Formats: sequence, structure tokens, C-alpha cells
Amino acid sequence: MISIIKTAAARLAFALLLALSGAQAMAAGSLAIDTLQGEKYGFSFNHPSVDQADARAMRECGNDCSVVMRFRAECAAYAADQARGSNAYGWGTGATSGSVQQRALSECRAKGGSSCKVRAWGCDAAVASSAQDAPARDNNNAGNNNNSRSRDAAPSEFQMQGDWLVDYAGSAGFPYNGTLRVQAGGRGVMVLEFTNNQGISKKVRQDVSVSVRGNTVVVQGSNPVYLQGSGNYSPDTYTLTIASNNLLRGTNNDTSGAGGGVVISRR
Repeated sequence: MISIIKTAAARLAFALLLALSGAQAMAAGSLAIDTLQGEKYGFSFNHPSVDQADARAMRECGNDCSVVMRFRAECAAYAADQARGSNAYGWGTGATSGSVQQRALSECRAKGGSSCKVRAWGCDAAVASSAQDAPARDNNNAGNNNNSRSRDAAPSEFQMQGDWLVDYAGSAGFPYNGTLRVQAGGRGVMVLEFTNNQGISKKVRQDVSVSVRGNTVVVQGSNPVYLQGSGNYSPDTYTLTIASNNLLRGTNNDTSGAGGGVVISRR
């Protein structure tokens, strides 16, 4: 299995390794997986060089692992089928984290995966600043300081009023994307769209209250209503750090324990 992935990844890596200017100092990433096709894996991004990105991914993955994908100045995601005995997998690269996660899941399902899940995803700093996206990953690889550290100083007075884009990767293994509109007084509405692991598309609307305290923004959801599809949806509670006037990064701390990384960028 690993030889097939290596062959495909070699062709992909050749196309992805674009020459960067000196200003794009933190824009190299790598994915390493083991011979069990992702039972263990390492994922790195925002590193000064490909060698450093490779080393970080291999260190996180451990023994019996190989680097199967490299990328620069863009987003990447890796998905694998969690069904017992399956060897279906997929990955994607592109401009936004939401699009690459969907691409990785689609490729995994196209190869016969019945329980595909995004195992890791991230965006290099060059993309995070220009495309209003930011790095995140699932909790298997939390603690990669280069991947998560904000480099922009928070503004002294922060205003949330206006329209925002929401990019959320929950622990269920599929991305949520949508919009947040905040009115004067910190009240607003958030609408999220997602396609679950069974391929069913859904859309949820929830009221929100937004509070800003120092460098921290809390977005508290309530009264979730399905606009498309059905199910039980726990209101989201995003705890975010101000990265810049146009970018917030943090986690979801809802009552159901969904967890996951959240990026909110000004439209």
C-alpha cells in the first residue's frame, strides 16, 4: 500500500514544490504516514524548509514511516478510510482548508472508502495571510508550536461587527464552512454548511452572542436550527485568539465535546 502512495505522492510533490521568494519564509509542509496507511502519521506546515518540514513529520509519525507528500505556500489535507481492512485514502491541496479537506474526502470515497475521515490538514503562513485561511489539525498532532503560533500582534481595540467567514474542522472528520454576521451589541447569526461522512449535505443556523475580552473572543451559539437536513446539533462555543484585525484562530468547546480547530476571517 505504501509503495502506491509513494509513487502517487512523488508526482504530486513535484508539481507542488514551487520556488518561493525570501518573504515566504514559513511555507513548507510535509505528510508522513506508516505502512498501515495512516494508523500513525505526522503532519507539518509553516516550516522554513522542506527538510525541516520532513523532519517534523517523521518525528511525529515515528518508526516505519515515510514522507508521502510535500507542499509549499498552500493548504493540504489527508484523509483515510477508518473501516477495518480498507486501504482507501485521499489527499488534496489548494487555496483554502475547506476545499482541500473536501477534496481529500472525495478522493478517499472514490477509492471505495465507506468511513473516510480527515486525519490532518493545514495551511502554510503565506496562504493564511493572503487567502484569509489558517493552519489547524486534529488533536492527534496538537503541540506543533511552529504550526499554531500567531505572528501578528492583536489590535488594542477590536471590533467584531460585520461579516465573517467561518472555517471549522470538527473531530468527526469533515469540515464545516459558513458565515458569521455580527451586529452592534455583539448579537448575530452564524450559518454553517457541511457534508457528513455518509455524504449527506446539511446546513445549520444558530443565534450567537460575541464577547471580546482583551486578546480573546468568545462566540457562543444558541438555538441551532437545520436549514437543510436534520439531526441533533449542539450549539457551538468558539474560544478564539485575535491574530490580526481580520483573523481569529481557536477551538470549539461545545457541550458535546466536538472540539476541533476554528478559523474566522473577515469578509
